[in-house]
Amino acid sequence: MVKKNVKVSVRMMWFCQLPSRFCFYIRTKRLVRVVVLLLLVLFYCEFLHYYIVLLWCTWPHLASPAHQPLRVMIIGDTHILGSNAHWFDKLRREWQMVRSFQASMLIHRPDVVFVLGDLMDYGTESSTQEFHHHVTRFKEMFDTPAHTHMEVIVGNHDIGFHNMMTPKRHDRFKEAFDTPSIRLVTIRDVNFVLVNSMALEGDGCSICSEAESKLRDIKWQLKCSKGKETGKFVADVCEKIETLKYSNPILLQHFPMYRTSDINCSTPDAAPKDERDIPFRNKIDCISKESTDMLFDYLDPRLVISAHTHHGCYRVHGNGVPEYTVASYNWRNKQGPTFFLAEITSKDFVLNRCYLPNEITVFGMYITAGFLAIVCLIIPPVRHKPVLVNGFSTSNKQH
Repeated sequence: MVKKNVKVSVRMMWFCQLPSRFCFYIRTKRLVRVVVLLLLVLFYCEFLHYYIVLLWCTWPHLASPAHQPLRVMIIGDTHILGSNAHWFDKLRREWQMVRSFQASMLIHRPDVVFVLGDLMDYGTESSTQEFHHHVTRFKEMFDTPAHTHMEVIVGNHDIGFHNMMTPKRHDRFKEAFDTPSIRLVTIRDVNFVLVNSMALEGDGCSICSEAESKLRDIKWQLKCSKGKETGKFVADVCEKIETLKYSNPILLQHFPMYRTSDINCSTPDAAPKDERDIPFRNKIDCISKESTDMLFDYLDPRLVISAHTHHGCYRVHGNGVPEYTVASYNWRNKQGPTFFLAEITSKDFVLNRCYLPNEITVFGMYITAGFLAIVCLIIPPVRHKPVLVNGFSTSNKQH
């Protein structure tokens, strides 16, 4: 029994000495000092730094909401790279987006997330097998908790511009994400209209005709809902239409509304100054003037949010409707990626632009850590003076 107690005491003493032994090795072993330093920097830069940066971004607050506002997170242009991309570039960019998104899910806990198109970079060039691999990868990377709903909009990199958009590409994206070209989504009495920008060509193609027909249906659904709610004139067609609680919808699409360039965009995440006056190509960089007028006429939106340009923008259209363009969520496309947090009710809305970690800052920390590692290798270890223990002299040798 005594021997057993002695063994337990020895083990406890050894366990209690672990912190001091660890500190001793850090102080006396040059290589250990460097490894510990690099591991700490790696953990901070590749994990903890995302949480610290995103903690600085908070939800905007409506002045006096009548009821609990809907909390919405909006991102765009994730551009998951295909198999033809360099493996390290793909690994790095996907890791950055995963860490940023999952940190936001934990910190901000949005009610709904909207992804405004270009989920993948090579959707038009992918075989069916590769496409489904990208879909699976996207859903793994941008997995949301049970309390968060996600809605996805199609972009030109997912199915191609109008001249490349085939029924097969359109249908496989639609089936993978349950995303018709045009749809009305109502969440907590807030109406959102989600639009396939490439289906607004106006040339009578089958996908375009279907999209325009659905837009007309939504137009009458909103018009009839408003008429019944306000007690104003309601057309006979409204008797066959299912109405909803009316509010001016929020329009979400991949392409921006018609504009000549980014010349009037001056947000912190806007395009570089030497790029802002580059003319936009109609139906490639933005939707056409005719499609813009049609959307305003049919939907009467109170807010438009778009993506596609990879840069941020804010502008107010001639009819007083504001439009926000969200920058790319991928560091490969934007040096300072951003996204939106918004509080929305059926009457009001407020948005806050949030920044993801800056790569320059991360690289700076790695360079600093490398310099400190070199210093740790150069600085000699601590020498210990002899210590008398039970009358005997002991000393720690230099390592």
